[in-house]
Amino acid sequence: MNAEAKIERLNALFEALRAQKPRPDKIPAWFTASALLGAEGEPGALVEACAVRHGGLAEVVGRHGAPSGSLRWIYAGLMTANEIPVERFAAARGSLRQGQKASKTGPLHAGGSRAALVLCLASDEDTPAERFYDMKRALRPPWWRANPSITDTFAAFHAARGDEARVVLQARERGMSVFKQDRRTRNYKHEGARLCALMAAEPRTVLRRFHGLEAAKTEHKAIRWRVTRSMLMEWAAQSLEPSDIDAIAEIREQLPKSVSTTASARTRLAHLIHIEGRQLPEGGELSAMAAVIAAQTAMIIAATSAATITTTTAT
Repeated sequence: MNAEAKIERLNALFEALRAQKPRPDKIPAWFTASALLGAEGEPGALVEACAVRHGGLAEVVGRHGAPSGSLRWIYAGLMTANEIPVERFAAARGSLRQGQKASKTGPLHAGGSRAALVLCLASDEDTPAERFYDMKRALRPPWWRANPSITDTFAAFHAARGDEARVVLQARERGMSVFKQDRRTRNYKHEGARLCALMAAEPRTVLRRFHGLEAAKTEHKAIRWRVTRSMLMEWAAQSLEPSDIDAIAEIREQLPKSVSTTASARTRLAHLIHIEGRQLPEGGELSAMAAVIAAQTAMIIAATSAATITTTTAT
C-alpha cells in the first residue's frame, strides 16, 4: 500500500473502533488502528476480533489490572494483528508470575503482562519462563539505571528468540563502545546498544544513519523539535535513512487533525504508518511496538498533568 491507501485504511479502522461500545478514546483508537493496519481482513471484522480480545484481557488481568485503560486496546490490537489468542497470553503471564519469586529478579513490569505480550509476539512457540528469567538476570542493569519495563521487554524478546545471554551482552558492549565516543549519542549509548543487539545492527552503521537522520529532520519545521534523539536512535537501528524522514514528515501532514501533536503522538503515528509493510531488521517490529506503548503512555501522562494543572488553577 502507498501512503494514501494506508491512511485511508487507518481511517476506516479508527471509525470502526470508535463505533464500538465500549470504545477507546481517540488517541488510543489511532494507535490501535495502526497496530491493525497490516492485518488481513476487513476493518469491521478486525475491530470485532480486537474487541473480543479486549474483553478477554479484562477477564485475565482483572478490571484494574495491567494493561489497563487505553493500553488494553493497544495490546488487543497487537494480539489481533498477530493472531494471538487471549488464552496463550494468559498462560504466558501466569507462568511468568508463578516463577517470579524464585527467580529473585525483582518485580515484573505490569504484573508480567508486558513480558507475556512480547513472548507471544516474538515467537510462535511458547517460551519457558526459566529462559526468560535467565535472560532477565543477565541483562538487569545496576539499580540506579533500573527500568523494569525496558528490561522485561528486551529480556522477553531475546529469550523468545533463543539468544544466548553472553552473545547479547557482547553485542551491547560493542554498541556502547561506539555510541559513548560520539558527543551526540553518548547520552543514548545504553539505548543504542540495546537496539543494536536486538536488531543485529552494526553500531557504526547505526551511528552514521543517526547523524543523517538528525540532519534531515532540521529540513522540516513541523517535526524539527518533535523528533527526539531517542526516536532517531530507534529509527537508525531500523535502517531508516534521510529519505524516510521526508516520507514521515509528509505522512504527518496528511493525518487527520484529530491526531494530537501532544507527546509526539502525531509523529509517532506517521512513523508507524510509514514502516508498515517494510522489511525491518529482526526485532524492528518490537521496537515499533514499544514505541506505540511509549507514545500512548506519554499521552496518558500529559493528559493527567493537564488535568492536574486545570484542577489546581480552578481551586
